Amino acid sequence: GKAIAIVGTRNHSEYGKWVCEKLIEELKPHGALIISGLAFGIDTIAHKAALRQELDTVGVLAHGLHGIYPPQNKGLAKQMIQAGGLLTEFPSDTEPEKMYFPRRNRIVAGLCDAVVVIETKEKGGSMITAELANSYNRDVFAIPGRCSDARSEGCHYLIKNNKAALITGADDLLAMMNWLPSTQPPAKKRHRELIKELSAEEQRLVSMLQEKE
Repeated sequence: GKAIAIVGTRNHSEYGKWVCEKLIEELKPHGALIISGLAFGIDTIAHKAALRQELDTVGVLAHGLHGIYPPQNKGLAKQMIQAGGLLTEFPSDTEPEKMYFPRRNRIVAGLCDAVVVIETKEKGGSMITAELANSYNRDVFAIPGRCSDARSEGCHYLIKNNKAALITGADDLLAMMNWLPSTQPPAKKRHRELIKELSAEEQRLVSMLQEKE
């Protein structure tokens, strides 16, 4: 599978929303799993877009499963249980405390193959997730914005410091992750060309292996 964490600011712009929805729409044919934190903003947009595109989506919570935070996302959480799920390390009655949000970001980073940062200031949960993902040897990608937009400062910081690769859409992500169908000839044929001279016994053995795979 292709597990992609999509993270970003709670105070997104129209551009951030558009980029997030477009990216997930482009990922639909590739059957990606979309992971985020069920927070306001980019997280919510990512989960909703995934459901719309009939992709599974997982929300990693910073509290117990007795309730949903923010409460406005209760309906969304119910839908996600049918197509992906909710995940938490906290016991059922744990309230959403401020310090739990950065803590759950390590689970978001650990679950995925790649993290995409859509919009973020230079400080915030998304930056923590990106730094953690780098430390876990996950691939990190960032969407560029206008150089005057504070909401893209974090993305530009990650790109400038080689902590994230710049992408403008799903094709960039798929190519950099080597998730596009291979155009190389199958390995089997290349191997045959490597073996030049064989004794009769070796040739019999090679022929048998080729027949039986």
